[in-house]
Amino acid sequence: MPDELLRYRPEFPILSSTTYLISNSLGAMPRGVEDALHQYTELWNTRGVRAWEEEWWMLASEVGDQIGVPLNAPRGSVACLQNVTTCQAIVASCLDFSGPRNKVVYTDLNFPSVMYFWEAQRSRGARVEMVPNDDGIHVNTARLLDAIDDKTLIVPISHVIFRSAFIQDIEAIVDKAHRVGAYVLLDSFQATGTLPFDVQKLNVDFCTGGVLKWLYGGPGTAYLYVRPDLAKKLEPTFTGWSGHENPFGFEIGATRYSPTIYRFTQGTPNIPALKVAQPGLKITPKPVSRRSAKSRSGRPRCSSRWPTATAGR
Repeated sequence: MPDELLRYRPEFPILSSTTYLISNSLGAMPRGVEDALHQYTELWNTRGVRAWEEEWWMLASEVGDQIGVPLNAPRGSVACLQNVTTCQAIVASCLDFSGPRNKVVYTDLNFPSVMYFWEAQRSRGARVEMVPNDDGIHVNTARLLDAIDDKTLIVPISHVIFRSAFIQDIEAIVDKAHRVGAYVLLDSFQATGTLPFDVQKLNVDFCTGGVLKWLYGGPGTAYLYVRPDLAKKLEPTFTGWSGHENPFGFEIGATRYSPTIYRFTQGTPNIPALKVAQPGLKITPKPVSRRSAKSRSGRPRCSSRWPTATAGR
């Protein structure tokens, strides 16, 4: 019986000449990317500044909703940004580390870029606890749960460990964090497109990732999901004109936060990257369920020792 996923091979030209096993670092380019880039240059060339109102301004919202499909994120709950480190910096800018609840708990198997960022928050008053692993592969979940206490403000964790493909017990971590009043920030970069999950069922407060790898979207587009009821309350200090309620008014003084997901954005969006992201997003949601079916049938989802990812953060 032929594999139904084979019909997607023509969508990726490099597969005609290459066995491509490095999507954990950079996904293969969909053939539709060239057309998407041509559409971008054609609109800019023929419409000039009018491109903003005709397409470009709402493109980040449109792509965010497309990214939200495999996450089962509600429409309007996913912001598009440049990379995951920036996404996590925006979340951190919503937090106050000056009080007794100032603890950040993460594991030493997190991706290093976000590790560097959270360690730097010590200068803002954060008390950072890094939970060690035992073997370079698995997170010691019991040890992680023990570290999360009533002084914990946020738990930024990887969904799938980039070094080993170990899948964390997100439900247990969210349950413990929420019981003590802490937020959970889930980095799903290596999970999005490979591991079916539902941000609403997981009840995570924030989720980050990108299209660079398993969503075949190229560099320059990452996502930040914020739980809708929480988004209305947060005021990021890492902000800019695009996060303003009246962005093209260019008002003087303090910002007035947008009531939309744009409140978590800052400056001019990366339009070429957003255009490049779209062809892969039109492909990705369909094969995900099939991959999960293979996993449930007992066939391994992936090796325990994939090559390490090196970009996109």
